[in-house]
Amino acid sequence: MKRIYILFILCILSFCICAQTLNNNSEAVPFLSIAPDARSAGMGDVGTALSPDAFSFWHNAAVTVFSEEQGAIAYSYTSWMREWGAGCALNSLGGFYKIDTKQSVVAGFRNFSHQDMEISDENGNILGKFTPKDWALDLGYSRLLIKDLSMSLSLRYIHSDMGSYNGAAAGNAVAFDLGFYYRRRAALLDSATWSVGVQVANIGSKIKYLDTKYDLPGKLNIGGAIHLPFSQRHVLNCALDLNYQMMPAGSSSFQAGIGAEYVCMKYAIIRGGYHFGDKDKGYDSYGTLGCGVRFYHIQGDFSYLLAKSDSLLKNTLRFTVGIDFGLFWKKAQG
Repeated sequence: MKRIYILFILCILSFCICAQTLNNNSEAVPFLSIAPDARSAGMGDVGTALSPDAFSFWHNAAVTVFSEEQGAIAYSYTSWMREWGAGCALNSLGGFYKIDTKQSVVAGFRNFSHQDMEISDENGNILGKFTPKDWALDLGYSRLLIKDLSMSLSLRYIHSDMGSYNGAAAGNAVAFDLGFYYRRRAALLDSATWSVGVQVANIGSKIKYLDTKYDLPGKLNIGGAIHLPFSQRHVLNCALDLNYQMMPAGSSSFQAGIGAEYVCMKYAIIRGGYHFGDKDKGYDSYGTLGCGVRFYHIQGDFSYLLAKSDSLLKNTLRFTVGIDFGLFWKKAQG
């Protein structure tokens, strides 16, 4: 009975988060795979080699040592699976701080809220009601190894509470991310650069519910990006990501994303992209749109997901607002 209960709950949670069926080798806490920020989401979920921002702790913390700002902090809200019903949302807080020109620290917190759920027996009798709660806390460190090459290590604590029905206890796990980032000048334009990034994420302990253990969604990300500043007021960024989900065993899949953002007059930003999912493993493909507004050191971003009419991911919205500390960094430099 306990095993049936656990599998039943995990199936509901996974359906709510990423619309795929669980089996005995399936992952827990799949909210860890959701891109938390509107910038990445508006560009087809790319980010492994993208320029630094407050949510680099999720994409690739190694990029933060190359930031021209001293630091940044931002909050993001994702209304997830709106077509399935209200109640599923991801609230995220992220940031980084440059200790000096060679070191930086990153931090992040994500909380995924679920719909209220009811448990019933084989006869349809309601046995209980609960609201699942999932959250993750990230802390990381990034360092410049040699010119143009950096590395990062991030630690993650994960807490997943499916309620106390039938003696169930909250599950906990720890994991780490390892990232590398390389950036060089490009000959296309003055100040143009190209970059590549590699990230291994969610590698750690299994998470246990009652007497059953489940894998975290371990993944390998490889990305490339190009930064094209036509002038101080007009900049084009293009990026490509390739993703391979390594864990759980037997549920591996390939996905990819491609996207671009154009910064106009330094204040307005438009974005677009496409995410290629592995249909055979239950992951949808979809287009993305996004926009942003920057005013001095404050920035707001919005993204909208364009999926097929039968996809539960269609109409997914994200809102992000943040501030960078460039003013303080410039003062400190002189």
